Amino acid sequence: MGTRQAPKFRYLVLHVRPSRAHRRKFDAAGREVEPNFSDTWKVNTGYLHSSYKVEARGQTDRLSTADLEAAVTSAELSCLTHQVHRHGCLPFWVQEEELAGMELNTGDGVRLKTRGDGPFIYNVAQLDGATSQVSNFAGGDMLGSSWTEKVMAVKRDQQERREEENQGVEEDEWDD
Repeated sequence: MGTRQAPKFRYLVLHVRPSRAHRRKFDAAGREVEPNFSDTWKVNTGYLHSSYKVEARGQTDRLSTADLEAAVTSAELSCLTHQVHRHGCLPFWVQEEELAGMELNTGDGVRLKTRGDGPFIYNVAQLDGATSQVSNFAGGDMLGSSWTEKVMAVKRDQQERREEENQGVEEDEWDD
């Protein structure tokens, strides 16, 4: 909702059945660091990654479903979604613009990042069911901006800048 001075925002609610959740970690400067996804890890013991040994890594940052529900549930927002609540699912809120161009269907796998400990989505990635690879991403940059398109845009900008710098210079004025 908004007034004439402030823009309006429309949110969509994604009902997600969590399969695995991890608590995000931040360093002293406020930058996100990778959480501990597992209590063990493989350590290279040979030349050219030829052998490994498994070592203890410490306590994992994995959250139980109950801990996740406690962290992201908001009483104010739950009263809006309680009519459509599904058993085992948690409601997550995302701005409509962030999902523009992304087609999600019931049963699709997604990977979410929330804004702090709350139900608002920072970014969402759609997973390919066969390979568990990210196949579509929303959040951050506008959707549809592929890596190739971004590189080509930078090249176009550089070429336009060169053309602007060379405007007004005649062919015989070039130094050889």
